[in-house]
Amino acid sequence: MQHQHVVCQGWRHRPQALPQLHQQRRPAQQQQQRHCQQRLTCYAGSSSNSSVGAEEAKRLIEREGYKILDVRSAREYDNKHITKPARCSISAPVVMNDNVTPNERFLAEVAGQASQTTKLLVMCADGGVLSDAALRQLADAAYSSALLLEGGYAGWSEVWSPSGKRRPPPGRWVSTGKEALKSGLNIPGVAESYDEGGNLNTARWAKGLREGEQLPPSSW
Repeated sequence: MQHQHVVCQGWRHRPQALPQLHQQRRPAQQQQQRHCQQRLTCYAGSSSNSSVGAEEAKRLIEREGYKILDVRSAREYDNKHITKPARCSISAPVVMNDNVTPNERFLAEVAGQASQTTKLLVMCADGGVLSDAALRQLADAAYSSALLLEGGYAGWSEVWSPSGKRRPPPGRWVSTGKEALKSGLNIPGVAESYDEGGNLNTARWAKGLREGEQLPPSSW
């Protein structure tokens, strides 16, 4: 009976030791993720590049030959990316698809698509750590014309669709009178067509436009 009592006492105290066992057997994956995040943060902490907003970014693309360097993961890029102007977007992920592990071939992938003098607008999902990490690596590799796109893809999407069409402000939609063409009807305002972002494709916004007014045909 004494032997059984000792066994029962040991079993009763066994759960208290489990937290220590879990700590000792912490998954190597968690340690690797922390190491990867520290590496990205180290890169980002040294970046001091200039930045531009979505409006200025589009002007630089169309008039000064800048290209979007999309440093989001390959999965995010394949899901949605800037498509127009044509060939304006370069994909070179600074991280793998887990958005944590650094892409060791980042600079090699950039070099395969852009020279050190190519004018680049660096864009991640939100204009944060990944963009800063990419900019630091580009600076170390002597890329001389790289700017940060403020707000990243999210910031771009607030102003422009992936195909470069201006999005109307929330709650403000202005008809061009052409919506009915999509449905085969000749009645303005009856049908509506949608672009890839879910907004009205033919919508246009003009500051100060009164209710019921339409933009002139020259602006369609």
